[in-house]
Amino acid sequence: MRRFACAALLAALMAGPLAAARTEAVSWGKPGISIDQYRTDSIGCGRAGYYADISHTEAAHVFKDATRRLQTNESDLANATGPRILDIVTRSAHIVDGTNAPERVKDVGALMQSKVDDCLKNRGYVRFRLSDAQRRHLERLHLGSAERHIYLYRLATDPDVLRAQAM
Repeated sequence: MRRFACAALLAALMAGPLAAARTEAVSWGKPGISIDQYRTDSIGCGRAGYYADISHTEAAHVFKDATRRLQTNESDLANATGPRILDIVTRSAHIVDGTNAPERVKDVGALMQSKVDDCLKNRGYVRFRLSDAQRRHLERLHLGSAERHIYLYRLATDPDVLRAQAM
């Protein structure tokens, strides 16, 4: 029972981010830093976003409430038969749909990203927009690869790129 509720909610949550996966058109840079400092700052600020407290957000409250409602709705699913099963499943689907999960996940993502952005600003980084050619090149590089990291580092420390593409 509980597994169905969690699986339904998880499926709704993941639909948006997976469909929207694409290389971001912006990055952050700071001239004159070493690649080691760039990595340290990237990791440190990434952690600031990753560990952001989202427990008091509207999304967290909506998902907690939906989970409670799903558990209540499906509590007697094991004993249900025929039309009763269909009623329970239909009601559960309405509960999941009512969370507006893609929008809620987007809101939480924006909060987490703002933590990363604030951290980078506080460390002296400036935001810059990638050109179409730079973005296409970046999309060909595997996420997490050394080649991708070095490519971004070179852009991020190039004063000409930062001057011309600053946001």
